[in-house]
Amino acid sequence: MQLNPSNTLKQVEITEPAPKLQDQTQMSRVSIPLAQVKAMPKLLGEEDVMRAMMTMPGVNGGREGVTGLNVRGGSPDQNLMLLDGTPVYNPSHLFGIYSVFNPDLVKNVDLYKGAFPARYGGRLSSVADVSLRDGDMHKYHFEASAGLLSSKVVVEGPLWKNRTSFVLTARRTPLDISSLRFINNEISLGEDDEFDAYFYDVNLKVNHIFSPKDRLFLSAYGGQDNMSLLTNKTPLDDLGAPRYNESLNYRLGWGNQIYSIRWNHLFSPRLFSNLTTSFSQFFFVTDYRYKYESYKVAEKDNLFGKYYSRTQNGSLKFDFDYRPHPNHAIRFGLTGTYHVFEPGITQFQSEENNIYDTAYNKQQPGGLELSVYGEDDWRISDSLHLNLGLHISTFLIFPEWYHSVQPRLGFRYMLPHNWAFKMTFTRMVQYIHLLTNNSVFLPTDLWVPVTAKVKPQSSNQVAVGLAKTTTDKQYELSIEGYFKTMQNVIEYEEQIGIFQSATKNWDEKVIAGYGRAMGVELLVQKKSGKTQASAGYTLSRSTRSFASVNNGRLFPYKYDRPHDLELMLSHRFNNRWEVSANWEFSSGTPVTLAKASYEPVTGGSPYDPRPNDSKEPSEVDYVGDRNTLRMRTQHRLDLSATYSWERRLFAYSLNMSVYNAYNQKNAYSYFYQMNEKTGQRELTQITLLPVLPSITFSLRLK
Repeated sequence: MQLNPSNTLKQVEITEPAPKLQDQTQMSRVSIPLAQVKAMPKLLGEEDVMRAMMTMPGVNGGREGVTGLNVRGGSPDQNLMLLDGTPVYNPSHLFGIYSVFNPDLVKNVDLYKGAFPARYGGRLSSVADVSLRDGDMHKYHFEASAGLLSSKVVVEGPLWKNRTSFVLTARRTPLDISSLRFINNEISLGEDDEFDAYFYDVNLKVNHIFSPKDRLFLSAYGGQDNMSLLTNKTPLDDLGAPRYNESLNYRLGWGNQIYSIRWNHLFSPRLFSNLTTSFSQFFFVTDYRYKYESYKVAEKDNLFGKYYSRTQNGSLKFDFDYRPHPNHAIRFGLTGTYHVFEPGITQFQSEENNIYDTAYNKQQPGGLELSVYGEDDWRISDSLHLNLGLHISTFLIFPEWYHSVQPRLGFRYMLPHNWAFKMTFTRMVQYIHLLTNNSVFLPTDLWVPVTAKVKPQSSNQVAVGLAKTTTDKQYELSIEGYFKTMQNVIEYEEQIGIFQSATKNWDEKVIAGYGRAMGVELLVQKKSGKTQASAGYTLSRSTRSFASVNNGRLFPYKYDRPHDLELMLSHRFNNRWEVSANWEFSSGTPVTLAKASYEPVTGGSPYDPRPNDSKEPSEVDYVGDRNTLRMRTQHRLDLSATYSWERRLFAYSLNMSVYNAYNQKNAYSYFYQMNEKTGQRELTQITLLPVLPSITFSLRLK
């Protein structure tokens, strides 16, 4: 019989199997491969790296609509987010729905909640190291998708076959959020009010092979978010005549720019190095214009406020990896980073011709950070494994010079039945602060360096735990307990106004204190087979103490969540249908609200913003101790179903997803509002993200 030749072999992907949990010295580390990210619910049609991190015990995303991760009682600014080795200051898009880490470009994610290797420094709470794909050097690939909130395109292939490859991704909201009326209804917009929001980002990576021993990588990222809110109201009196006109034009924007070049050189089969130079920039701007004019009395107001912040850093680092023996893995290196900070506020009051410019008099304080590290991962025997490391750093910002020595120690001992007992100690130091004003609704977060009065933050963390991977590698089980102390964490003093919070002498308006966090984390995962699942539970407490707050007593930190439960389930029925679900439950975060109110004898407060012709009584609130109340318990269910099929040149998929499937009204914030019917003030809840259905169509060139 005559046979026809055929070369239609299916693609085979060779991957290194993940080591078993009991074989790793490193604890408090979660490796999240791209396959696990893709198995999660496709929220609004897209997988997301940040949401995969939030399913891990000890990690939560705070309130809905608030960006950033809170890890083991820390704040978002205490997380070192790395994109191909370059820091990212704000990793979120669109109220935290998406992240800057495009899943089509991500290769792997390593999340460290503690027990940080010595090569990392500069933050207290966590390290998220996101590495990107290099691109195909042999064949071109194209993929595009369109959905309600995000459309994207991915192109990759060889620029020079077998020598140079590239991968390019771009995303944008195809329709501005103003077109989604269910969101507008949720934030209670009037008929004449307008709300708009959108984001975009672009990623590019180029990989070039000079020789078997030399390779060059170039990475670039640029992205931006923009939001605007325009309100206008003219209430009528009992006779139908206008009482006053009030309008607010509010805009908010932020973005990141990241560039890096990395040269990888192989000295010998046992020694290689990476020389990396990088630049990262984050900017944040919010401004508003408020106008008020009374038709009853001669009163008008015209206020303008602007907050802006820009942070830049350029770095050069040299890392070495040396393997003298199969039982030894030695890493060492040094890094130099120059930081530039440009925070500021401007207020303008046109009616009185007063201008207040507190933008550091256009100063741009800069600081030089230098560090050197060494670590040794040493397998002493089959049962005993050690990880020893030391990170030494210094920070120079004229005329101050700070330095620190940060030891890192990891220990693993094998117990019967393949259970591993692990214990670690880590010291971390952070030389930059994020100023956050909790008393206003306007975002006023500003990055600032240490000064003579504000010392570097530092933390000491001890963790112990048990871990095991079953013999068939299907299930992973781990339980960890941790205790962490933090020194020199800062807060604004009580009653600091919004126009006093970022003056050039800001360090005189903050107080330094002490933080403490402790907890127990339980994680069970099924990571292979048609059905994959994970369950993570955290029992924790996080507190702060400041000499001038609560009479120096400990109080719950604003990110404290005693209980946090995350459940994830995905199932692939066949080559076409895949479904997944994610449910989260957590305690409400602490909040400070007025406990009582009274009417002053003088008839009103000079700081009362209500117009004189208002019928509302002027009251002064009494606020008790810090964070004595809690928001409501927060929970949410996300669902996703994907149908896939192929036709000749292209592979297609249709994803249907529902965010917040049962429309849970999780609180973003609370405020007091006058009920016109009863004449009483009532506590009102703001909810940002209701049920969000989405459908996304994708095609991929096979």
